[in-house]
Amino acid sequence: MTDSSAVPWERLSSVRTYEGYVTLRRDRYRLPDGTVSDWDVLEQRDTVAVVAVTADGRALLFTQFRVGPRELVGELPGGLIDDGESAQAAGARELREETGYAPGALFHAGAEWSGANSTRRKNVVIAADCRRVGDPQWENGETGEVGLIALDELVGHLLSGRLSDAGEALRGILVFVGAQVDDPALAALQERLRGALGVSPSASVAEASAIIGESAQPEPLADFWRRFDGHNPDAARAELESLLAAGDFDPARVAFERASLHDSLGDEADAVPLYREALAAGLADPYRTEAVVQLASSLRNLGDASGAIALLRGIPSTDPLWGAAQAFLALALHSDDKPVPALRTSLHALALHLPRYRRSVSAYADELAPVRRIRAIAVGLVVRDGHVLLEEYAATPRHDVFLRAPGGGIELGEAATVAVRREFAEELDADVVEARLLAVTENIFERSGAVGHEIVHVFTVSAPSLTVLPLAERIAVRDSDTTVGWYDIDALRAGSVPVYPAGVLGLLPY
Repeated sequence: MTDSSAVPWERLSSVRTYEGYVTLRRDRYRLPDGTVSDWDVLEQRDTVAVVAVTADGRALLFTQFRVGPRELVGELPGGLIDDGESAQAAGARELREETGYAPGALFHAGAEWSGANSTRRKNVVIAADCRRVGDPQWENGETGEVGLIALDELVGHLLSGRLSDAGEALRGILVFVGAQVDDPALAALQERLRGALGVSPSASVAEASAIIGESAQPEPLADFWRRFDGHNPDAARAELESLLAAGDFDPARVAFERASLHDSLGDEADAVPLYREALAAGLADPYRTEAVVQLASSLRNLGDASGAIALLRGIPSTDPLWGAAQAFLALALHSDDKPVPALRTSLHALALHLPRYRRSVSAYADELAPVRRIRAIAVGLVVRDGHVLLEEYAATPRHDVFLRAPGGGIELGEAATVAVRREFAEELDADVVEARLLAVTENIFERSGAVGHEIVHVFTVSAPSLTVLPLAERIAVRDSDTTVGWYDIDALRAGSVPVYPAGVLGLLPY
């Protein structure tokens, strides 16, 4: 049906009334009935929002503070399109600047008007096979956090009502899943999206829209965790078991969810074996890294800081939870009586989110000197066939290669013999069956320009799992990037490599 009154209006004049981040103008129009009316119009540059999906099938989000809602909002990467720039080029640029990722292939899913009184066109670009190529390149004053979300949770997130670009993103997804694409990466993403949404290749846009609406219902487990407050542990356990029984979850996910509940209720000792079970069963992302971080946190709370450090150091910087892992790593280092590495780790992680002074903060973090104090430590010497087991520290710009007897700090209220057994268990996963005190020595030294002062309890120790280690093999120290191995005692006494604590080899009756 055609309405003859739906005709363009005649603009009589236009005056700019405000110029800032946006420009406001007042247009005067003659309406079809002859009356004259003034209208405020926002002059705004076009924008692009990027539905960016990584090679392993997760969607990128960029969380930043928004002055309208006055809260942190997790949105799609995107921003303003520069003059003469295409939507695809702007999308790739904004993706790189905000997240550090680059797309493998791009698809322009069209544009829509921002509003009835705005000149802005809001473009959507689908980015497939995105890979991290570096750190974000934020402008002065810009800060945020890069995150990833499972593809099957993306639509629910877009429909949550908490984003400013969800409408255009959903329209773009609908256009994309029904489009003809030739690029292999885009075709693969198209199939992933169709599979995640339950949309068949022949579905119409209307059918796809209906399916998307159905898929937006929150996952029961996600809803459970949103409501969880820990006030009624028995009810929480019963509800979780009911949800796990009703859902189609693999054994790894079941173990992970049970571990998470134990953890949340303060039952870390029960959580740890379930986390290990989930990881051993092949728990998939995005839950795998969560399990590693949560397992490490539980280990720290149970007194195994070295185990926590080893796990957290294995999380790559490309992982979306790397920042969180660094926070827990700093806590574990502090618990392991390593205050300077803990502070250094915290500052390096923080520097990535600073709008200014990133390089300065990182440089100062690297220059942090050890705390000036006298430290009590316990070390153990394992001897076999004229060889001694020592930890090797590689050469750096600050020091040459050197060797050190395995061991570590004595905690407050802890006997030295208990400390050496604990350190061997934490660092080398070795049980000490016998520890005999050789001597208590004083070690004053200088390293990296700072004076160190230690009171050293030196033990000979018997640890069967280490004694059987072949002379040519090495094993990694759990809370460090160092290794231990066998060294010929006579060669060391001849001065082949420095050994610390100083004079420790002279205590051996060999």
